[in-house]
Amino acid sequence: MHVQSALLGEISGVRHAFGTLSEPIPEPFRAEWPAAFPTWKQVHGVRIAEARAAREELGACDGLVSFTAGQPIAVTSADCVPILAARDDGRAVAALHSGWRGTLSGASTALVRELARRGEDPARWSAAVGPAIGPCCYEVSLELAQEFEREFARMEAVQAVLRERHLDLPAINAWQLRAAGIGAIEVLRACTRCARDELDKPLYASFRRDGRGQQQRAVIVARRADGFPAGGS
Repeated sequence: MHVQSALLGEISGVRHAFGTLSEPIPEPFRAEWPAAFPTWKQVHGVRIAEARAAREELGACDGLVSFTAGQPIAVTSADCVPILAARDDGRAVAALHSGWRGTLSGASTALVRELARRGEDPARWSAAVGPAIGPCCYEVSLELAQEFEREFARMEAVQAVLRERHLDLPAINAWQLRAAGIGAIEVLRACTRCARDELDKPLYASFRRDGRGQQQRAVIVARRADGFPAGGS
C-alpha cells in the first residue's frame, strides 16, 4: 500500500504518493510508469532539473521540478530521504532524493534556491519528507557522525546525531527546508529499515536491510489548467 501526505493532500489538483516494498510504483501512477515520466540518473548530488515532457532526458540530477500540468516526476529511494513538494495553487511541483551525501551537501537547500531562482516564493510551497531510514537504524562511522555534528551544530531544537553515530536524515532535511523558507513541512516518520506490518513483514525497500535490489518511487504531478487532478477525474 502506498503512503500519502496529509499536507500535500490539501493542495487542490495535486496527485502524489510514496511507494512501498509491496507497491514500489505507487498504484495511482502504475499505468503511467515509465512512459509518462522523464528519465534521469540519481548521483547523490545537488543538481536540480526541470521536467517538461515524457521521456525527456534530464541527465544526472537528484532533484526535479515541473511547471507543466499533468507531467509526473519522481525520485527513487531505498533508505535515502524522498521529498515531494508543491506550490499552494497546485500548478508547480518538485521531487528530491537526499541521502547522507546530498544532506551533507545541502540538497534540500539547493532545491529551494532553484525554486527561488525561477521566481518562486518558497513560503507558498509545502513539502513532505517521506519514509526513510530513521535514527533508530542509521548508524554511521564515527568520522561521518562527527562531520554531521560539526555541519549541523546550528540546528535549532533538532539534533543531527541523536545518539552516538546515529543520524536523523529526515529531521535534518526538514530543518534545511524550513531554514530555506519553505512554508509548511510534514515529516512522515517511518523507518524504511525496521518498519513492519501486522504480519511482521517489511513495509519498505531498504538497502541497509537487504542490500542492492528493490527500490520505491515517490511521485508527484501538478494539477491541470482546468483545475481537475492531472490524469484523474
